[in-house]
Amino acid sequence: MSSEPPRSPRLPQSWEPWRRPWKPWRIEDSEDTWSSLGAIAHGSVLLAKVPGIAIGLRCLFAHPDRLTAWLVARADAAFIPQVLPARSEAEAAVQAELWQHWPGSPNDPLVHATVDFVPQRLVLGERSDAHGDGRVVHISCAARIFGMPTDGKLGLEVSWGPALAPTFTTLDLPGLHEIAASAVRFVDDEPASPPT
Repeated sequence: MSSEPPRSPRLPQSWEPWRRPWKPWRIEDSEDTWSSLGAIAHGSVLLAKVPGIAIGLRCLFAHPDRLTAWLVARADAAFIPQVLPARSEAEAAVQAELWQHWPGSPNDPLVHATVDFVPQRLVLGERSDAHGDGRVVHISCAARIFGMPTDGKLGLEVSWGPALAPTFTTLDLPGLHEIAASAVRFVDDEPASPPT
């Protein structure tokens, strides 16, 4: 793991999915991925921490053709007005059009993955949020990362409004394709016959 900046251009901080090279809401998982539980490719990593806010990777799973990141985030509610700036009119218009394909709150932290120097914004899906006693916000979620790094490196960039500036981490993933090939299958190759 290193904290080198990415070699690709920095991502714009405003929400402009039409300028992103990856459009995850249009990409489907393969049958191999759906029938795989995945294999652990990397363990826990603190991605960013400032007073009142922390974002971490709990675990990274490898599937035959993609990765799944299990992410956790925590913010003191007192930071929320500063952390979550008002959206511009352009961002609001895009979100209204894409909301059905881009689940999650517009106030979520931003998480980007870089696979072979191509960035993609991650959807914070399959999530459970907790607001505790109103003083702390917790997010625990899975995020699909499309494609497999051919160089064995995965870049993760996290930010959360002005309170948490973009922070970049590079994960070293040696033997990633072998790890993905060892993913545990939980569905048989052939469809089962219905009971008679």
